[in-house]
Amino acid sequence: MSYQTISVDTQDAVATITMNRPEARNAMNRQLRTEVRHAVDALNADDSVRAIVLAANGAGFCAGTDLMERDADADRDGYVTEMLRKEYHTLMEAIGKGDKPVVAAVNGAAAGIGASLALVCDMVVMAEDAFFYSAFGAISLIPDGGLHKHLLTSLGPQKAFEMIAFSQRLEAATSLQMGMANRVVPSEQLLSAAQALAAQLASCAPLTLKHAKKVLRFAEDHDLFATMDEESIHQNVCFTSEDFKEGASAFFQKRAPVFRGK
Repeated sequence: MSYQTISVDTQDAVATITMNRPEARNAMNRQLRTEVRHAVDALNADDSVRAIVLAANGAGFCAGTDLMERDADADRDGYVTEMLRKEYHTLMEAIGKGDKPVVAAVNGAAAGIGASLALVCDMVVMAEDAFFYSAFGAISLIPDGGLHKHLLTSLGPQKAFEMIAFSQRLEAATSLQMGMANRVVPSEQLLSAAQALAAQLASCAPLTLKHAKKVLRFAEDHDLFATMDEESIHQNVCFTSEDFKEGASAFFQKRAPVFRGK
């Protein structure tokens, strides 16, 4: 597929999706969110790709939804609910429920739905001057794309409510401290650091990444004992795989394993 608002580059087993609407600080219009989802789906289905980086050109990662784009029926009651479910929720699910680990490379502002987009990724690398911004209160909206969940989990209910009510920012250093980012690096090193982290993931056991990702998502909404049961199901899949046989053989032979994701 030929893309207009993103580029996709693959080096070895790492694919980088770069959002490319710098004139709008990568605000998400319909074409951008559709193309990002298509690219994520395609890369999840590509056996040669083992990790994905989501990055952005320009001064900011994503300024949220492009408010300049307005459909003819946007004033219809229920329009926003339908649009979020059809276009944004499916994008978040493609990233969050996909088999491949996704690393967000956050530069500048990750605002509104842009914050949700970054935080649904499996790992987050932020530039030193990057920040998450809950911009909704300033225009009498509420967070969407799952941002309530991300903020509640990381900040707790009181601080999450404060951030939403007062349209606050979370700077990179604070995001790292709160567990919302994995790395904070100088701006000029952002993309290379995110790609290096993705390359590390690409060298890991693909089935470990795939199934651990699924169980972690499950554990977010279930108790300890339900999670234990879910682990047992996924562990059986891993235990009966070719990769486990290869890993065990390599361990006893004291050599590096060659995993195939099967």
